[in-house]
Amino acid sequence: MEKIKKLVEIWKEIPKVESSLTNFDHQEKIKKYIDIFHIGEYFYLIFNTNSAKAEFVSDDIQQVLEIQPSEFNLEFFFENMHPEDFEYYQHYEKSAVDFFSKLPAESFFNYKFSYDFRIKTGSGIIKRILQQVIPIYYFPEGGARTLGIFTDITHLGITGIPKLSFIGMNGAPSYFNYHLSTDFRRVDRIFTKRETEILDQVIKGKKSEQIAKDLNLSVFTVQTHRKNILRKSGCENLNELISTSIREGWV
Repeated sequence: MEKIKKLVEIWKEIPKVESSLTNFDHQEKIKKYIDIFHIGEYFYLIFNTNSAKAEFVSDDIQQVLEIQPSEFNLEFFFENMHPEDFEYYQHYEKSAVDFFSKLPAESFFNYKFSYDFRIKTGSGIIKRILQQVIPIYYFPEGGARTLGIFTDITHLGITGIPKLSFIGMNGAPSYFNYHLSTDFRRVDRIFTKRETEILDQVIKGKKSEQIAKDLNLSVFTVQTHRKNILRKSGCENLNELISTSIREGWV
């Protein structure tokens, strides 16, 4: 399949890095990264860029894409991806390889990247999926093993072209690239640590009273933070804030 061949060529450029093989199983990987990715209904997989195959696919794919884990492969993925979105998908994979190639080796595990696209499920329904990827192992000969989380964000009503983000973890800065460009714009964190904590709780659907209880704050303090978050985000309402936060990787 020509689309797969194009991606394999891109993945061949993944930088070679000295990396110790992770010995923990898939569930332990998820436990390690779940706070990073936990947004709504999703499935996850472990992908090997050298073999261009998924080494593991979680059962949750049945709810998200309406297929069995054994049915998932790149052929299904690209045959059912919206044709208008594949160009972005391919470009963003290349952008990810370029981005990581410019990082110092010690920063390779401090970033995840994400972008969204439309795909047809097993029953023919079109869904918008947010794909988030973090490298978990680099092969000495080149290529990588990655953890990918695919979240159904159809209900958020997001439209327009897919957007790519590089989200810094462990204090690393974040970068965003909204269009087909090779230039990345560094973005300083717009929320304080406390505001980010509250935003994370808001996205999970918690009310101010519950957030106040969980974070040992007064309801008035939580409400004040929520107003500041909305103002800083430039969003006009809660729905826009939630969809923008998820797409831009603010949490």
